[in-house]
Amino acid sequence: MAQAQQVEKSPDEKLADALNVLVQNIDEIKGLLDQLIELKRSGVIDALMLIVNRFEEVIQYLFQDPAIFRLLSILVDGSLQAMNKLDTQDVLKLKSLVQDLGGCLGKNIDLTNAKPIGLMGLWSALSDKDVQRGLGITIALLKALGKCSSSK
Repeated sequence: MAQAQQVEKSPDEKLADALNVLVQNIDEIKGLLDQLIELKRSGVIDALMLIVNRFEEVIQYLFQDPAIFRLLSILVDGSLQAMNKLDTQDVLKLKSLVQDLGGCLGKNIDLTNAKPIGLMGLWSALSDKDVQRGLGITIALLKALGKCSSSK
């Protein structure tokens, strides 16, 4: 019985095979590169690299409190599943929204001075334009949540 000998390809043959695969998939590669360029331009890739480079610090922080670790693991799992349903433009829009709202909230919220209010205080707060805008955003979020939950 003759055994089949495995012949190793030369570097030139390997290069030719790789180029052939690239040529056959050029449209998909171009689309992927366009998306990567857009993610790089928007800063998403830089943010991910920051997380990767500081991964050890992040993990040490998370392991200090098991409750935070469990919560974040649930959020990460859900976020990854949600991200699979988004295209590049959705991710960029979501990133911009989180940056804008997070930055604004970080500068403007003061929970140390938040006081409970009664019905009359709530009625008074409703005349504030920022409260009205916040309620409008809350209603829009609730509407989107309802729409998403009813589609399942």
